[in-house]
Amino acid sequence: LSGKQVFPPSSAAKVPKGRVFGAGYVLHSAIHATRHDVDSIWHCHSLDATALSQTTFGVLPLSQEAAFALGKGISYHPFEGTANDASEQPRIISNLGPTNKILMLEDHGPLVACTSIEEAYATMYFLTRACTYQMKALSAVGGDLDKIHMPKEQIVDQMLNRIDKLGDVPGQDQEDVQQSVDDEDEEKYDIEKLMFDYAKRSAERKYGAHDIYR
Repeated sequence: LSGKQVFPPSSAAKVPKGRVFGAGYVLHSAIHATRHDVDSIWHCHSLDATALSQTTFGVLPLSQEAAFALGKGISYHPFEGTANDASEQPRIISNLGPTNKILMLEDHGPLVACTSIEEAYATMYFLTRACTYQMKALSAVGGDLDKIHMPKEQIVDQMLNRIDKLGDVPGQDQEDVQQSVDDEDEEKYDIEKLMFDYAKRSAERKYGAHDIYR
């Protein structure tokens, strides 16, 4: 996390060539150093998510995907320029907070900080899709929120509650479901892992596992 070379010259391991990417280092090391619940961070410059980060609307509860993202907790960090200045790190951490898993870097793009690669993949997938929906909807109505189907607060709460139960079996008592899982020694239904595994298999089929992981 200090930015120093991991492989000492005497190491038998092959020393990688290249350098530390400054902007990536500032963002990732700041979060890993302070949020010990986070094992996977993903930042990207998705067109629609980055465009949304340049608006004052923020992520609105306009879709199921948005509800998933909102359920992870979303914070916002004001733009300070290219993120290659370590003095910005305390403000990044302060704005992300102790539990939120999404940080919208204003005028920059989305970042997710999650407990696993699988959760990071699913969170970024739903977040960027929600941003695409929102940007298209706002464009269609000329940015007029009065022409958008904005859910009332009670409905938003209901949306978030349903997202929490996304992996539940409809109409089945969850105590019975958990007992069945325990009895059969099976993994509990994990939609985030299923999504990541599917994406991984798809990439391996298209590009070849050998070419991806070499």
